[in-house]
Order: sequence, then structure tokens, then C-alpha cells
Amino acid sequence: MTKLSQSVFFIGSVPVKPALALAPLHEITDQAFRSFMREIGGLGLTVSEMVSCEALIRKAAKAEKMLAGDGGRPFAAQIVGARPEAMREAAIIAEQSGADIVDINMGCPASNVTSGLAGSALLRDIKLAESCVKATIKAVKTPVTVKTRIGWDDSQKERADYLDFLKMFEDNGVAAVTIHPRTRSQQYKGKADWSFITRAVELGLKYPIIGNGDVLTPEDAERMFGETGCDGVMIGRGALYNPFLFKQITDNSFCVSHVKRVEITIRFFEIVMKQCNERESLHKIKKISGYFTKGIPGASGLRQKLNGLCDPAEILKELKIVVCHAGYPKKIPR
Repeated sequence: MTKLSQSVFFIGSVPVKPALALAPLHEITDQAFRSFMREIGGLGLTVSEMVSCEALIRKAAKAEKMLAGDGGRPFAAQIVGARPEAMREAAIIAEQSGADIVDINMGCPASNVTSGLAGSALLRDIKLAESCVKATIKAVKTPVTVKTRIGWDDSQKERADYLDFLKMFEDNGVAAVTIHPRTRSQQYKGKADWSFITRAVELGLKYPIIGNGDVLTPEDAERMFGETGCDGVMIGRGALYNPFLFKQITDNSFCVSHVKRVEITIRFFEIVMKQCNERESLHKIKKISGYFTKGIPGASGLRQKLNGLCDPAEILKELKIVVCHAGYPKKIPR
């Protein structure tokens, strides 16, 4: 059996090798984070944060910035909306920004998204969903993909309505589909039921199926790939808790020490400070440091100390002091 690290699949004519993708995470997977993950290695595809179609059409600066590439290929721009006309215009903007792939979000469970009938709310209206898909595909030459959940609630899950959506995607020329096997009602609770990915694969659709959900270790990734028969694996929160995860999947000899975790945190902060202004840098550094330093000795004290600082350069200095110690101190002075 081919290992995930050695596998490749195609989204249209775009190769994804290795068959590993970084999932879109709101306010996390911006240009700086994706550049950082590319630098560590092991990635086959990156996806932008979810970008509002309506914001793109209004030429909102923040939305346009979210489409920035990360220096690697391929790169997918994910758009979210519920008006076919807006989806069409946003897809054109995404393509013109340099995206290799345009991805449609049909999985976001956030109420501020679903209240506008977008994200996972589209799973309640297959006709509207199809109109959005058709408009997007017709608008661009780049491959169009979809990231979806398996339904709005348990009733849709039990009826396996998502299979009808998968066939609809095929009929309209979708180039790949990522399946997160939870319902919107579940949010991120409970266990992702990978058997729904297996059922999708068994349909024998013309496009590749990418599995997503509860992949936190290299073993999880290989197990999803082997058990479900999916063409690729997309990882989100797992990479946030362990930014080395993709590297570990593709190189099983790669070891992560506590010092290395601090060093990579420093490297991420350096990238952030180059690409963001001071206020943005401070916000992101404090938000991400909690994830990257989780599990290392003295992490709680370190985070408290970092959270008390208001200058990104001072935070960077404190982290470098930690690395300069012989080994890693068991306790960080407060």
C-alpha cells in the first residue's frame, strides 16, 4: 500500500504532492502562517482563510489581503457566500490574485456565516448550492473545489443527504471535495466519523476525495488514508497544536525536542513581524504562542510572561533567552 507521504493526486491538472493539505482556519492560516508552514515542509497544498465574497466585491482591504499567496504552489483561495452572482465575481478576483484553485466553503458552522445562508447552511438547500457551484465554475479557468460537512443536523446525517451533494458536484464539474465528517450542529464536538468519508470514496466519483477531521498525529493521518481510501488528507487544528505534523508524516525519522518547539515559535514570530504591523503582530503572537508552546516544560509560566509584554520585539527577546539556556529550563521565571 502506498504511504500518504509518497502519494499524489490531481485537482484538475494541478498535482498535490505529497497528498497533504493545510486546512483553512479562520484568523489563523493567513499569509504569515502558511509561509511558516511551507518553510517547515511536508505540505502539498495550502488554503487561504475563508474569504467573504461580499467583502471581496466591496474591495475590502482585509479580504483582499487574505488572498495573498504564501510563496509556494499550489495554493487555493477559499471563498464563502450564498449569492451566485457574488460567488462568480469573487471567484474571478481570487483567480486574478494568483490562486491555483478556488475552493467553495460549505462547511463553516459559525452563526454569522450560516445566518446569511452561506457555509454549512448551503447544505439545507441543494438548489442554491448548485447555483453557487455553477456560477463559480463558469467564472474561472482554475479548478473549483468544495469543502463540506456531512449535513446540517442529525436528520440529514442519517439520510446521508451529503451523497446527493457529492453527485451534484460531479455533475457540475467540481474538481475535488474535502469532507469533514461532522454536521453543522456538532460544531467541532464529538468524533469525526470517518466512515462517511469511506462511503463517499465508494461512490467512485470522477474527482478526488480529501479527508479532514480529528487528524492530530502522523499515525492518524496514515490511518485515515488507509482506512477510508481517500486521495489526500487535510489537517487543520492538528497542525496548529503541532506545526511539525506535516514534516513528521513525510519524514518518520524527524524528531521534535522542547527546544525545537521554542525555536520554531521564534521563527514564526519573525515571519509575522515582517509581514504584519506591530498591532497585528502582537495579537497573532499572543494567540499562537499558546498553541505552539503547549506541552513543553514551564509552558504555563512562559505564556504568562509573554502575555504581560506589549512589544513583539520584547516577546521575541524573551523566547531567545529561553533557547540560550543549556537545554530547556524546567521552570520559566515570572
